[in-house]
Amino acid sequence: MRIYIRRKEEDAVRAIGNWTLIYGRRKTGKTTLVKRNLRMDLYVLMADPGNVITLDDRVVRVDVAMRELRDVLRRGGLAVIDEFQRLPEVYWSMISNWAGSGVLVAVGSSYGIVNRVFDRNSPLLGLFTPMEVGIISYEDVLSQVGDPLLSVLLRDPWVIPFIDSYEDFARRIKEFSLISKGLVGEVFREEDRELTDMYYKILLLLGEGVWRTSEIAGIIQPRGGVATVSSMVNKLVKMGLVKKIPTLSRENYYKVDSPPLSLALYAESKYAVGERDVEIPDLPLGREVQFSVGEMLARYFKGTLYYSPKEDIDVVIVRGRRPIWAFEVKIGEITRDEAVRAVKRMSKVAEQVGLVSLRDRPGDYGDLSLGPRELLEIARKVSRGESIQGNPPQ
Repeated sequence: MRIYIRRKEEDAVRAIGNWTLIYGRRKTGKTTLVKRNLRMDLYVLMADPGNVITLDDRVVRVDVAMRELRDVLRRGGLAVIDEFQRLPEVYWSMISNWAGSGVLVAVGSSYGIVNRVFDRNSPLLGLFTPMEVGIISYEDVLSQVGDPLLSVLLRDPWVIPFIDSYEDFARRIKEFSLISKGLVGEVFREEDRELTDMYYKILLLLGEGVWRTSEIAGIIQPRGGVATVSSMVNKLVKMGLVKKIPTLSRENYYKVDSPPLSLALYAESKYAVGERDVEIPDLPLGREVQFSVGEMLARYFKGTLYYSPKEDIDVVIVRGRRPIWAFEVKIGEITRDEAVRAVKRMSKVAEQVGLVSLRDRPGDYGDLSLGPRELLEIARKVSRGESIQGNPPQ
């Protein structure tokens, strides 16, 4: 699918008026955001510690590029250093001498760069403000693509050029499994870490849906047990690969943040698709739909997304400490019996309950029923920055 998906971060990028560090995981569209939304006087991409590449594809020595950058800033211009984490820190003190001149935007493809720039001993401390860019919000994709299922997959920009449907993704799952391992390895490299077997096994298990650190520890048997796994999972969260979602039972639910990456890791963990040709009977797409829809609804109702594994409730939206909404989310049809059971179960937890189907609008068994048309309407509102005002769409 050769499209560009507009995203809410564009407004923030266009409004940049001071030195800014844009950071996030590899392949989340940071460079595209900058190139499409900033009027740059100079753009350089750090190819390696000694060389940069300019917009017109010239390879320039880094010391030469730094002098040009200094001149642009002193003239009051706007300059961008992409892949900033590759710039040797010897140049950081030089850059700090130019503070107050022009606008410098540093783009870093790691989360570790944030700690380095804002460390108390960093010469750049106090010069930059941070701006995080993650995967695209579900509402931004859905409001433009219109397909509620495909929109879940297209949230991660790297997959957009390759697929036009979920069937495309499932058919090419071996390719995506190989790409995914390469992407994970690239993330680790930019974070100055090694993708060890243990880190990869944890990601595979998370992709498979194993989310409790105690259960992961029981499977991989690391030295240090649960404490080791908890530490490693939290590092994966900090690297932007894993998302932490609170639960009503006060545990944390961990999942791979990117839906296509999560599904590719599942296929590799369950079927070793990277090593052999095998037809995958089913992918756990429902889990990815559940959390993508849940994130959008949480923003719509001005709450925080929770999950309730104990009560088997897909989406719980909490405001303050009050569970104000609970939702059952399905890709397919919700039958009458399923709806009645879900409403009864959810009513014990939240003040209001709703049913969501990506196929057809469910019957009116709860307080709110959402089908594809209603989800699209909500997506458009949330993408515009609107939250619930009055009654939600029926």
